[in-house]
Amino acid sequence: MTLEKLIHNELTENETYSVIAHELWSDGDGWSVNDSWYLSRNVDKAQVLQDARGRWEIFKVNYLPKARIKDVTFDGDDSVIYLNVDGIPFLEIRTN
Repeated sequence: MTLEKLIHNELTENETYSVIAHELWSDGDGWSVNDSWYLSRNVDKAQVLQDARGRWEIFKVNYLPKARIKDVTFDGDDSVIYLNVDGIPFLEIRTN
């Protein structure tokens, strides 16, 4: 399974999205969100998937090298999806 396949079913074709990455700081016991920034705004599903893939690769290198796609979980509601691994947030996808 790829991250793109995992996210694909959560998104609709005719919607636009904003993709937000989270900067994480080690707080001694784990990771806390320090700051967030937009990777893209008002983009289609294809761009969301591309942004998610890029963020996933950075997340693995900088924060959790042993992270696996099968450990990605979703939280949120109809307007926002939070992606986490082992309770560590790394990406947010918002419906515009």
